[in-house]
Amino acid sequence: MDLLCAQLQLPQLSDPAVLQLCTWLLSLSPDLSLSNATVLTKSLFLRRILSLTSSASRLLMTALTSFCAKYAYPVCRALLGPVLQAPGIGPAQTELLCCLMKDEALEPDTRILIQILELPWKEDTFLVVQSLLERQITEIQRLGLATAIELNTTFLRKSLQAALRHLAP
Repeated sequence: MDLLCAQLQLPQLSDPAVLQLCTWLLSLSPDLSLSNATVLTKSLFLRRILSLTSSASRLLMTALTSFCAKYAYPVCRALLGPVLQAPGIGPAQTELLCCLMKDEALEPDTRILIQILELPWKEDTFLVVQSLLERQITEIQRLGLATAIELNTTFLRKSLQAALRHLAP
């Protein structure tokens, strides 16, 4: 799949072409495997997101959120960690990830939360986690998140614990 993506030059596609390809991919039956969806996510979105210098286009956001609606775990696996760990992440990348976290297509999942919380924490990581906290989180997800936050030793832990207490029923 990596070779096919490289030969098709997927990272060089324009935003309208990415949206058109995603629309076609989402109509395929049977669904893509998790590994193929992860490779496609990297090829279609990762470099494009890392190179953003301003807000993502509406077409790119539509393509990403629609792909995420069907393949949430591969999208999170291929984008969250790599983007948050990339050197020089800027406001455009943080804004995109925060929008993705707030989108209803991405149902907060304990695996996704743990993946974010296992990263080295920076201000950008905190903003993305805070975006997740602004959504309704189930009791099970809230408890998983509380445990993961408790294990984190950065100075941001207390702020997240306070935000999480506000969500408590």
